[in-house]
Amino acid sequence: RSTLFPYTTLFRSPYRGLGAITTGEVTTWKAPHTIGYVEREWAPNAPAVATEITVIGRAGNQCVVRMVHSLFTSSDEWDDQIEGFASGWPGFFAVLRIYLEHFAGATAGSFIVMTPASADSLSTWVRLTDTLGLAGANVGERRTASSGPEAWSGIVEHIRQDDEQRYVLLRLDAPSPGIALVGTSNAASLGGSTVSLCRYVYGDNAVALAAESETSWRDWLSKTFEPQGATA
Repeated sequence: RSTLFPYTTLFRSPYRGLGAITTGEVTTWKAPHTIGYVEREWAPNAPAVATEITVIGRAGNQCVVRMVHSLFTSSDEWDDQIEGFASGWPGFFAVLRIYLEHFAGATAGSFIVMTPASADSLSTWVRLTDTLGLAGANVGERRTASSGPEAWSGIVEHIRQDDEQRYVLLRLDAPSPGIALVGTSNAASLGGSTVSLCRYVYGDNAVALAAESETSWRDWLSKTFEPQGATA
């Protein structure tokens, strides 16, 4: 079938605004095995980008998820965007893995909040992890924090650090069962970096809890990291 759908993007791109909304057209629908869609206006003067997701079953209740992005252009000036897409997805595949292992079938609520920061990515990362009790975090350990907009407790599931992106992925049991992906990314072309939080809440009141948590985190990130002199 062919249909239009809106969704929130979280790709590292100098052309997409923070928390930007883009629209895609579904071109292939063979659920649950193959889904394809194309985005035609994801950035100013950008060529169309097509995405195909394939799920292949394996023995032992396992599967392989394969995602392919294709740009329809003869120019190589957009190559870095494909690299940006590829580096942005692993964290969200890790979220999917945790969901399937610990929360499969549960009602979900989610949100993404982002804000620019004037400092470089490393400096912003150090400040963020110090404030949220995540400095020096290691995979498998439990971390708790009472700072930030809400107190929380959870297990560190995944960590990534490189020149472009830094984040910690937590499986939370408080203030509500769920997942949090919090981190920073390089935005040198914009004069600094970005700070983001992706929060997934699971349970009967997941949607309401996510909506309440989103407001608190959005306000806190903006007040804590937004460059001085910036206007709302």
